[in-house]
Amino acid sequence: MSHLRSLLPTLALAAAFLMLILWLEAGTHPTRPAITSIEARPAELPADLRRWQDVAPEAWRAFELPLQVCKIRCTTPYTAWRYRFDFEPGQLVEPALYFPHTDANFALYLNGTLIEMKGRVIDPPSVYRFGGRLIRLPIDLLKRGENEVAWLLTIERRGSGIVTPFYLGNYPEFESPLRRLHWLTDDLVRASFWLQLAALLFALALILRGSQERVVLWFAAVSPFWLVIAMWHLLPDWIVSTSLRFSAFYVSLFGVISFSVLFVCAILETPPRWLTRTALAYFAIGTALSLAANFWPELDGYWRIALPHYAIKWSAMLILPYAVFRLYSYLDRQRESKMAQWTLAAAVLPAVCGMHDAIRGSLGPMPFALYPISGLGVSIAFCLELGRRVLANQQRMARYSQELAATVTARELELAENYAKLQIADREHALTQERQRIMQDMHDGVAGQLAALVYLANDGNVGRTQIVDAVRAGLVDMRLVLDSLNQPDGDLALALGAFRGRIEPLLRASEIHLQWNVDWKLDLQGFSPEAMLGVLRILQEALSNAVKHARASSIEVRAARSGDVFWFAVVDDGIGFASSARVLNRYGVSGMASRAQKLGAHLHIDSAPACGTMVVLEVRH
Repeated sequence: MSHLRSLLPTLALAAAFLMLILWLEAGTHPTRPAITSIEARPAELPADLRRWQDVAPEAWRAFELPLQVCKIRCTTPYTAWRYRFDFEPGQLVEPALYFPHTDANFALYLNGTLIEMKGRVIDPPSVYRFGGRLIRLPIDLLKRGENEVAWLLTIERRGSGIVTPFYLGNYPEFESPLRRLHWLTDDLVRASFWLQLAALLFALALILRGSQERVVLWFAAVSPFWLVIAMWHLLPDWIVSTSLRFSAFYVSLFGVISFSVLFVCAILETPPRWLTRTALAYFAIGTALSLAANFWPELDGYWRIALPHYAIKWSAMLILPYAVFRLYSYLDRQRESKMAQWTLAAAVLPAVCGMHDAIRGSLGPMPFALYPISGLGVSIAFCLELGRRVLANQQRMARYSQELAATVTARELELAENYAKLQIADREHALTQERQRIMQDMHDGVAGQLAALVYLANDGNVGRTQIVDAVRAGLVDMRLVLDSLNQPDGDLALALGAFRGRIEPLLRASEIHLQWNVDWKLDLQGFSPEAMLGVLRILQEALSNAVKHARASSIEVRAARSGDVFWFAVVDDGIGFASSARVLNRYGVSGMASRAQKLGAHLHIDSAPACGTMVVLEVRH
């Protein structure tokens, strides 16, 4: 049941298309009975085309329509046809003749007088093709009783052409059949041509952009043949040479059959190599046969058309069922896709039309063929297949996006978990490093000072004042360490404020005035505890040197910032000193320089005798 349900769109579209064609075809025939019994004979071109004279009455023979012209004679360029009918005044108000199909140049006579000429009757005849003709019969040329309609036919290539049943009646009753006939033989063919051309241009654009899809490549190969067939019907004289025009037509039919099968298979998958080779060989043989039939000078006119004509029809009856089978295999694989079902339905239409033409054309003359309009199905199938692939790609991309989103979410959770673990590890590592740094600072600073204090306490020559000064220096250093650790935001300005509170009592005890030029709005954030301690210790050492050696009455502490560069300075008005390596080493400048180097900072000391001293620390943060 699932197979039958999957075939419903295909069957529905094929049935709707055939019903439309049958409805149009049925509408091309008036309700009144057709004229099928006529007389015909070989003919010669009359001396005066304006008049028809029966110069060989004994040569007329009776025939039933439809009838191939070659049944009259294949060797002569002209055939004469006539129909006799009775007419009474008032019987027909607007008498007219309606020919649903005539593919030849002709001159039509009513009672021996020329009333219509279409195409060039005089040799060489023009290339002429039309789907139907509605001709008024002048009332003044009709007579009571028996009347005769005769027409002289000539065709571009001898041995071709047919005459189908025609109608005699009132002009208005034939207008609707003629309009439907034009829809079927002109409008649909024109629509097929423009749709095929647009689809071909789109396919070529895809190829130029690098598309290697076989369905696009084979469609680009088969489309030009459909266009040639449509042009052959819409503009039959677009190629001047008769042999070349008929060769192009039959080669295009072979190309349509060959490459349509490959296109249909490419919808499924890449056509197998044997099928590609077979189709190309069939096309090569058909091309050679068409060229030989049209350019071999000794071949009879009938066989010039019959050879490629029947080769196409009988081979199509074998090949087209295979194409339908491949289409059904395609549907069986894509039965869940509604777009695939309609693609199959559109691709089936050329096969249905081809089978229709092959069967009807093989059994007898055919008023018109469906193959000029069957290219619509190929173009629609190509567009639907591209649409199906686009939708399939969108669905695949949506599915991939969902999978990617799920993968990203899982990765984010995994990364968040790993990041949390890294944070814990980093925190533990930072705490370990901080402990080690504090221990090192305590060892280098406070521990060293406590060891010196023990030594001084055990030395009987050391006075109480020296011991107190050593204890006070150790306390200051410890407080510096604690101040550097007590700033969670790394704000050096706060640490400097605490530093000021530590040193002001010491300077006051030494009767030294402190000038504090550090703006409380100055942004000094982002310093690590280690960097803050380094800056504070360098400032402390500079202040300690000024108190001990400079004999200064005033000391100024400055801080400034420009971009990512910070300046810290300690300036005194003391006795100064001459810059020399020995003096600098005595004043502990080498220790300050070592600390500055660890900070990645630059230390500059400017001093001269009786000019005071300025210690500048430049830190790039």
